[in-house]
Amino acid sequence: MKRLTLLLILAFALSHTSSLNAKSLVLVLSDSTRVYFLLDTTPVMKFQGGKVTVEAKEYAFTDIARFYISQTDDPTGIESQLAKQEVKWEGGTMLLQGKQKAEVYSTGGVKQEVGITVTADMTFIDTNPLPKGTYILKAGKTSMKFMKK
Repeated sequence: MKRLTLLLILAFALSHTSSLNAKSLVLVLSDSTRVYFLLDTTPVMKFQGGKVTVEAKEYAFTDIARFYISQTDDPTGIESQLAKQEVKWEGGTMLLQGKQKAEVYSTGGVKQEVGITVTADMTFIDTNPLPKGTYILKAGKTSMKFMKK
């Protein structure tokens, strides 16, 4: 029933986006990751076998905590640019796709000492030494704010 409701609401919302002047479809995954899709490019969506496929990216229904159509979320912003680079968390380690120079700063601008390992395919940032708080990650030409809980 939840799947059918999700499909109906999503189909209705997407069919009315032009009247809303919306910018993006936002999927909020169960790990709080937000995935953005520009609506002016008319993303192709498929619902099949318990999965949602949007622009060749596949998500299980159970991995989608919620979704919304947004007039204010800008999928060309920092958060979505990092999402395109496939930033992931595994325990206390942040994984960035590709070989990147990365630095972590406190919100006061003080560079933090964290373990950073760069391989040909991935950049690993060990945030375990950091106390709980809010930090800024600078990776390549992009920056993002993250919270360690």
